[in-house]
Amino acid sequence: MKDTQIIELFFRRAGEAITHLAEKYGAMCQNIAQRILRDERDSEECVNDTWLQTWNTIPPQRPTYLGGFVGRITRNLALNRLDYNRAQKRDSTLESAFEELSGSLPDPGDMVTDEVTFRDFLNRFLRRQSEEHRRYFLRRYWYGMSVQEIARECGVGEEKVKSALFRTRNRLRQAMEEEGVYV
Repeated sequence: MKDTQIIELFFRRAGEAITHLAEKYGAMCQNIAQRILRDERDSEECVNDTWLQTWNTIPPQRPTYLGGFVGRITRNLALNRLDYNRAQKRDSTLESAFEELSGSLPDPGDMVTDEVTFRDFLNRFLRRQSEEHRRYFLRRYWYGMSVQEIARECGVGEEKVKSALFRTRNRLRQAMEEEGVYV
C-alpha cells in the first residue's frame, strides 16, 4: 500500500492504518530501535509506542515522507528510552557516537537556529558530501552503528571509516561556522 493511502486511513481514523504501517515500516523501525537500545524487549516496546504516537499525530500532521516520519518518531522514542536506561547504567555504542559528534556540534544554547532550520542545514550539508561519506555518517550517527559494523557492511577497513567520519565531522563544524549556526 502506498504511503498516501496509509495516511488517508489515519485521517479516516481507520484501525487498519496501523496494520499497514507496521507491515511496511515495522522492520525499519525495529532496526532503528534495536541499534540504539540493544535490547529486544525495549525495542519492541519502542516500536509499539511509535504506532501509538503516529496515531496521535496523524492527523493533524500530514507527513510528506511517511517512512522518515515514523523513523524519526522511533529514533526519538528510543533515545528517550536510552536516557532512561542510561540513568541506571552506562554502556552504549550510540552514546560513544554522540560523544564523537559533540565536538562538531554546538551546545543547544549556542545555536542561533531552531530545530527545523538546523535540520535543513544538516540535510544540505549531507547532500554536499560524497555518497560514501554520507553513508558512513548516517549509519554512525543516525542508526547508531559501530565503526566495525559499518566497515563490515560496506566492505572497507575500519580505519577508512574512522578517517572519513573524522573528516566529515570537521567539515560539518566548518560549515556550521560559515553559515552562522553558532552564536
